[in-house]
Amino acid sequence: MTRDSDFDIVIVGGGPAGLSAAIAAERAGKEVVLLEAEATPGGLTRSFEVDGYTFDCSGHLLHLKDDRALSLVEEATPPEAWNRIARNSVITMGGQIVPYPFQLHLAYAPEDVRQDCLANLPAQTPERRGYASFAEWISANLGDGIGRHFMVPYNEKLSTAKVGELTTEWLGRFVPQPSVEDIRRGAEEKRELDTGYNRSFLYPAKHGIATLSGGLASLVGNLATEKRVVEIDTTARRVVCEDGSPYGYREAVISTIPLPVVAGLVKPATDVLGEADKLRANCVTCVNLGLKSANPEFSQYQWIYLPEEKFHAYRVGFYSRFAEAMAPPGRESVYVEIAHPAEEPEEKVVQQAIADMVKLGAIDGEADIDTVFPVRIDYAYVIHDHDAGPTRKRLHAELASRDIAVAGRYARWEYSAMEDAIVDGLQVAGELSGAAVA
Repeated sequence: MTRDSDFDIVIVGGGPAGLSAAIAAERAGKEVVLLEAEATPGGLTRSFEVDGYTFDCSGHLLHLKDDRALSLVEEATPPEAWNRIARNSVITMGGQIVPYPFQLHLAYAPEDVRQDCLANLPAQTPERRGYASFAEWISANLGDGIGRHFMVPYNEKLSTAKVGELTTEWLGRFVPQPSVEDIRRGAEEKRELDTGYNRSFLYPAKHGIATLSGGLASLVGNLATEKRVVEIDTTARRVVCEDGSPYGYREAVISTIPLPVVAGLVKPATDVLGEADKLRANCVTCVNLGLKSANPEFSQYQWIYLPEEKFHAYRVGFYSRFAEAMAPPGRESVYVEIAHPAEEPEEKVVQQAIADMVKLGAIDGEADIDTVFPVRIDYAYVIHDHDAGPTRKRLHAELASRDIAVAGRYARWEYSAMEDAIVDGLQVAGELSGAAVA
C-alpha cells in the first residue's frame, strides 16, 4: 500500500479539539494532516440550513473563560459574529415554571413539591468528601425531596442510567452545589439567582454554531474531508481511510473521536484495547423543528428542562432565542433532545418529540410545524459508571504507549464544554510539538 504522504502528526476528527490541535501543531512547525469523516468539519458543532431554518446538532453554547480559547476564537471569527446572551432557562413541573437551578428556586415549585423538598433537606451542608455514587451525593447535599422531584428523574432520563450506577467525577462546575441555607432561603422567597457556569454565553448572530468550526477550519492549512479512518496501524505507523488512502506519521496520532471507536481502529489489537466494550454512552436524537409559531407563554425562555416522566425529552431549546436569524421572520427554530436506546426507530423518536411539544403547551399540534430535521448522536453523553474511570485510564495509557494522544470530550471520555475541547486540542498539540501554548 502506497502512502499518500508522510506527516509528523496525523489528527483524526475535525471537531473543535481536532481543529485547534491542527492549528497549534502547524504553528509549531509540524507537518500535519487533519482527517475529517464528514464533508464539512466541525463534528457536533456543524449546523444545517433547512427550508429557511438553521439547526445545530443540539444546543451548543460557548463559554469563554480561558485566555487561550478566547484568543483563538477572536482570531478565527470577528467580534460582530457573536451575540452575548444572559441565560434564561427554566424547569417545568406540575404545570408551573421554576427558574434554573431548581434547588435554589423551590419557592416557584408546586406547594406539595416545595414542602417535600424542605422536609427532606439535610440538617446542614456536609463537608466535601468522596461519595460512593451520584445517588449518595444527591441525598447528602440536596436531600431526597429534591432528588425525587428533579435530580433523580432528570439525570436518569438524560444519562439512561440509574443515579446509583453513576460516580460523581463529572460534576465539577456543571451541577450547582449550594449550601442548605441557600436552598432553604430559595424555598421561602421568590427571587431569581444568576448562578452557574452558564449564566451567560456566546452564540453566533448568524449561521449557527458552525460559525465557530468554520472559523477554526479557516486557520488549518491541511484539512482533508470525507476521510473516515478505518485503521490506525501503530506498527507500520500508518492511518488508513475508508477510501483506501493511507497517511503515514513520524511522531504521533492525535485522536479526537470517541474512545471506544479509536480503540477498535488500532492495530495490532490488545486485551487492553478490548476493554473499550466496558465504556458506555447514551444515544441522543436532537429533533430539530421549524415552527410556524410557538405559544407566546414560552417567548422568553431559551431552554426548558423536563424532569417529569410524562415527557420523553429531557430538554427543549429555542435556537431563535439565541439568534433571530436561526428562523424566518415570525417563526421559531427549536430543538427537542431525547435520549433513547440505540435501536429506537427515528420516526418513533420524532413523534415523541412532537407529542412532548404539545404536552408542554409550546404548540397546539403538528399543523404548527413547518419542517422536521432530526440529528442522531450515537455518543452524546458519557455514562460515568464505576467502570468508566479505571477503563478510561488503562485505555489512555495503552494509546499513549503507542504514540496516540487523545484530545476533546469524547476521546478523553468525559463531560466537558466546547471551550474545554479547544483548550485541550491546543494543549495536546503543544505538548507533542514541544511548544508552549500561551
